[in-house]
Amino acid sequence: MNMNKHTIITILLALLAVAGQAQEPFFSTDSAVVRGRIVDYSPAMGFQNLTAQVTDIFTGELKTATAEIREDGAFEKRLLLHHPILNWLYTSEIHIGKQQVPFYLCPGDTLDITICFDDGDVPDCEYRGGHSAEVARLLKVRSDYLNLLNLCRSFDGNIEAYHHFADSLYSAQQRMVDNVADEHHFTSFERRLAQCNMAAVFGTAYLSYFSQIQNKMAQDDPVAPYTAGNAMMERLSLPEIYPLLRRLPNNDSLMLATKFFQWYLNYLEFSAPLRYPLFVKRGMTWGNSRDEVTEQLSLLRDTGRRLFVSENDVLPIQLLQLHCINEAIGEWLEAGSAEENFRSVQSFLTHPTLQKKAQQIFDEQTNMDATLSLPESDAAHFVKDLLALYPGRYIVLDFWAMWCAPCKAEIWATKEFRYRLHERSDIKFVFLANERNPNREDYLAFVRENLEGEENVAIDDNRFHQLQELFGFNAIPFNVTLTPDGRIVRDGLLLRAAEAGYDRFILMLEEMKARLE
Repeated sequence: MNMNKHTIITILLALLAVAGQAQEPFFSTDSAVVRGRIVDYSPAMGFQNLTAQVTDIFTGELKTATAEIREDGAFEKRLLLHHPILNWLYTSEIHIGKQQVPFYLCPGDTLDITICFDDGDVPDCEYRGGHSAEVARLLKVRSDYLNLLNLCRSFDGNIEAYHHFADSLYSAQQRMVDNVADEHHFTSFERRLAQCNMAAVFGTAYLSYFSQIQNKMAQDDPVAPYTAGNAMMERLSLPEIYPLLRRLPNNDSLMLATKFFQWYLNYLEFSAPLRYPLFVKRGMTWGNSRDEVTEQLSLLRDTGRRLFVSENDVLPIQLLQLHCINEAIGEWLEAGSAEENFRSVQSFLTHPTLQKKAQQIFDEQTNMDATLSLPESDAAHFVKDLLALYPGRYIVLDFWAMWCAPCKAEIWATKEFRYRLHERSDIKFVFLANERNPNREDYLAFVRENLEGEENVAIDDNRFHQLQELFGFNAIPFNVTLTPDGRIVRDGLLLRAAEAGYDRFILMLEEMKARLE
């Protein structure tokens, strides 16, 4: 049988498509285990746990998962996954660029990793079990895509020049991925995943240039990026000035598997085309009424289709619509209009999996208790010991650090407010400082000046990561409220709520107590 070149290429492309489809269905919820051993481990290596930051793409929540390392170097962590993830475990936030243990994990997998730090920084890893064989070559390659962020964010030129630069940069990155794939004999699936991984980083980097324009504008006038009639913002809000977004594989589900996809999604969510029209109409804040949510969902749909030149909603836009609905459900429940409002906006979600997930989230929030029990863990015992110091009180834990400017700003701004709380016997703020060296002079001076008479406990990175996982937070400052009997309050009090005034804060406290008691 004779076949010309065009026929051969067509067949090869068809085979690649079949290979990609073999990985589907992509969405599946199940637990997965990543475990292993660090060869010749010793606490003297400077770390006691391995940490991964995993995003739930359905809610947008970034969760910290911490695996404690035993004396023999063994570790194990169970995760709840909704789809495959290409991620990494890291040993140190300071040296996160080097001390990474990449892994690929699918729902239902049990993955075993043997880690050897031969040169002290970049580990040599061996993988067994799960789907590790499918990406064995990809996991061995270290690609520093984060440099793309610096290249795009710091570009010094106008928008037209940036488009030319970014277009060339993306083409070069695609060629680089293909060259690496050829050199290491990637399978078609590994090549596809590597391209998606690069594209997610590039999308983040590409949008960061436009974000920097807004940031520089805000330095001169903080409200300028949110003011109607701003010529630059009106230009930035035109979907047509983002042509490179259309080159990314936005509808490839493997984009969602990459660690960097959530970064891309965040930049997209706060980009001028999807935010500025709302700022112009509503100002910097808006509520979650049905009309307001419908307006936001419509903007995402209509602008998204222009942004990606698509008759349908691409996956990133559908996820942003899901997040918009999720954020409103709690307020709708309080107002007693949740069922009616939810039904009215469901039609915006056309992706079958996202439709089901929205319904699941709605059902969970509808039936969710106001408080949650502390699970049995070392971190929970630590918290219970703190609660025992103040029996009969609601405790608000405030996580802060000396390197966190917003944390210190809240503490400064609420000093007088907190002093007035000392007279009450039903509420207490307890401060937990992520402080590697509690004897530092600047730390001690700050505590003496701003937290005198307060309960402040310095915790190391190990304890901090444990508590991050326990309470499900990533960024600080972060507050969580606990009842006198040690239950987590779902909608607790916030230190920044003190800005509403002492009387308003006490009213919020009494309303919470009445709701719970």
